[in-house]
Amino acid sequence: MSHEDTPGLAHVTHVFGRALSRRSLLRGTAAALGTGAVASLIAACGGSTAGSPTSTTASSGGTTGGGATPTAGTGGGTTASPAASGTQPATTGSGGTPRKGGNLIVAFNADPTTFDPHVTTALLAAQVIALTNDNLIDRDYDGSFKPAMAEKWDVSADGKTYTFTLKKGITFHSGKAFTSADVKYTFTRWASADLKSPTAYTIQPLDTMDTPDDQTITFKLKDVYNIFLDQLAGSYAVVLNQAAVDKAGKDYGVNTVDGTGPYKFVSWTRNQSIKFSRFDAFNWNSPVFQNPGPAYVDTLEIQIVPEDNTRVAQFQSGNIQVLHDVPAAQVQPLSSTPGVKIIKYDQLQTTYLGMNTTKPPVDDVNVRMAINYALNRDEIVTGANFGLGISANTMLAPATPYYWQGSQQIAPTFDLNKAKQILDQAGWKAGSDGMRSKNGTALTLPLWIINDSTTTLQAQIIQQQLAKAGINVQTKQYEQTAWFAAASKGDQVGYIIGVFYDNADVLYFYFYSKQQPAPNRFLYSNADVDKWLLDTRANPDKTAVTQDYQNIQKQLIQDAPAAPFIHSGGTLGVTNTVNGVKVHPSRWLYRMTDLWLSQ
Repeated sequence: MSHEDTPGLAHVTHVFGRALSRRSLLRGTAAALGTGAVASLIAACGGSTAGSPTSTTASSGGTTGGGATPTAGTGGGTTASPAASGTQPATTGSGGTPRKGGNLIVAFNADPTTFDPHVTTALLAAQVIALTNDNLIDRDYDGSFKPAMAEKWDVSADGKTYTFTLKKGITFHSGKAFTSADVKYTFTRWASADLKSPTAYTIQPLDTMDTPDDQTITFKLKDVYNIFLDQLAGSYAVVLNQAAVDKAGKDYGVNTVDGTGPYKFVSWTRNQSIKFSRFDAFNWNSPVFQNPGPAYVDTLEIQIVPEDNTRVAQFQSGNIQVLHDVPAAQVQPLSSTPGVKIIKYDQLQTTYLGMNTTKPPVDDVNVRMAINYALNRDEIVTGANFGLGISANTMLAPATPYYWQGSQQIAPTFDLNKAKQILDQAGWKAGSDGMRSKNGTALTLPLWIINDSTTTLQAQIIQQQLAKAGINVQTKQYEQTAWFAAASKGDQVGYIIGVFYDNADVLYFYFYSKQQPAPNRFLYSNADVDKWLLDTRANPDKTAVTQDYQNIQKQLIQDAPAAPFIHSGGTLGVTNTVNGVKVHPSRWLYRMTDLWLSQ
C-alpha cells in the first residue's frame, strides 16, 4: 500500500496475530521482536494537551507532546504524532548480544519521491529521510519528546519562545561541523515562499530565530502554538547542510544527500534500489534508541519491488530480510511460513475516496453524499484488505485525540436506497441500464489511484458498489511518484489515498483552505472551518479546542468532501536473522540503529 505522510508521523502498533478491533484501536502499542521472542509493547494513546503554557526545561527525560502532521499514500494514510500517555512500552531482549556487520535488505513497493524533506508529503520519503537525517528532538515510543541533536530545551512562561542547546561534536556526512546556523538555515528554507513547501504551514507561527552562539538556537513564535514540539519532532523538520543544498541545487535529495543521521547515502537507481553505508562517526543517537551509535549493520539497501508476488517470493527465499507493508492477501500464508515473522500493528490511519469539490460531478454535495451512502465499507475491508482494519465513515479514527463521539450518529453508513433517493432528488435520473444522467450529462466519476494491489482491489469494489447507485466509475492507475505529481495540480476529480496521523491536526493538513491544491486535494474551502482550525492551534483553552474540533467534524460530515472507508492496520515482515526490531508508534522502524543481523 502507498501512504501520505504528515510532518508528525503517527502509527499506534501491536504485534503478531491479534485481530484488529475497535477496542484495539483505542490502544497504541509498539512491537518488539528478538531472535527467539516476540513481545507486544503497549502504550495508551492520550490526548493533546492544550492547557496554559508553563516554563518547561527538558533534557534526557523528555516531555510529552500533543500532535503533529500527517502522511499520505495509496490504501494507507497520512501521519501525525501520537500524544504521550506516560505508559512506557515493555521490551524484550534480542536473544543475544548485538553484532556488527552485514548488509540489511529492505523491500519497498515503490520509490520514495525524494530525500529533500521540504518538497514532499510521501510516507516512503519520510522513512528514508529518517535514515540519513536527524531532528533536534525525537518522539519516544511512549509519545514523549527526547533529545536528539539538541541536548536540552526551554520553553518560556508565555509559550512563545523555545530555546534549544545543541549537542557538541555532531558532524554532517561530508565532515562539516553542525551548528545553530544550520538549524536557522533549514527553517528559513522550509518557510520560504519561493520553495512553496507543502508542509511549510507546520511552522507558520514561527516569527524569528536567534543564534547567539554555535550551540544555541532560539525560536520566537508569533502566537502560542500548541503543537510546536510535535512539528520539530516530525518527519520533515530534519536539519540540512546549506553548503550541500546550495551546491546540488535541484539535484538535492535526488543525487546528493548530506545529513547527520546514522546512514550515509551512497546511490539511488530509480525504481530499483537505494544504497546506504553506516556513518561510523554517528555517536549522538537519541535515548529513544538502545544503541547510542553507530548503527550495527555495515550497509543498508532498500530494493524497490512493485510486484507483490515477486516481493513476497524474495522475502520467503531470504533475499529480502525486511518486508515493508506485507500485501494483505499474503499475511495469513506468511504467518505460518518457517523462518519469517509477521508483525501486525494498529495505527491511526484512514483511507478514503477524496472528491475535488470544484470539479463536476462532485462539485454537487448531493453526489458526494450519495457516494458516501453507496459505499459498503465492510465489504471493502473484507474484500480488499482481508480484514486488516475496521470500516470507517469519519476521517478520524475513534482513538484520535479530539475525536467527536457524536460523529457516529450523523456520518453516512451504507444505505443504497438512500443514495439512490438523494440522486433522484438532485435530478440525476437512472436510465434503462440503471446508470444516471442529468441534462444529457452522464454521472461519471474519474477515479485516480496508485497501482498497488490493495488500492486496485479497493477501487474495483468501489466501482461495483457505485454502479449499483447508477454512478459510472472510470479508474486511472498511476505509479506512486506519478500519482503525487499529477494530484499536486488540482486536476483530479475523485481519488483514493490514505493518511496516517496521531491527532486531529490532520484535519488542518487536509481541509484548511490555504492548503490547496495539495494536500487539500479536495479544493475544499469553508470560512468557518478555517476559523475553527486556526483556533485549535493557538487557543490554550482545551475546552474551546474540543468544541472547535466537534464543529469541524460535524461540518465535514455535512459537506462530504471525502468518503472514508477504512481505518487500516499495518503489517511488517522480517526474517529470523533480523534482531532488535521494534515498530515505533509513529515512525515505523525509525532510524534502524537497533537492527542487527545474527548471520
